[in-house]
Amino acid sequence: MRRSVAVSFLAAAVAGTALAAGSGPAHAQVEDGTYEFCVQTRYGSSVEPGPCQIYRVVGDELIGPAGTPLALTHTPTGGYAEIPPVSRLVMIKTQDGYRAINTVLGVPVASSTLNPVDN
Repeated sequence: MRRSVAVSFLAAAVAGTALAAGSGPAHAQVEDGTYEFCVQTRYGSSVEPGPCQIYRVVGDELIGPAGTPLALTHTPTGGYAEIPPVSRLVMIKTQDGYRAINTVLGVPVASSTLNPVDN
């Protein structure tokens, strides 16, 4: 009896969390526009800081200098773009734009900025 009550409680908590996480607009979503993407630091990987590059956000796409669109998923804190086959760029809203964390297989390999460019 205790086990079934605990399992029911856990299931209700998970369902409630899923509902709360999925409701409401993404307030810090990455807005459409032109951004300057600058790699700032590395974590002992082959990612080297280099010249900043221009990226664009158009709806649910992040488009880099090569013109290849990456699917952009908006989140309450910003968003993320999958970089096939095993990388992700996580963008977290800041006062000036976004802090971007480049990961490979979930391990941070570089920290970058994605800041709006005045047009």
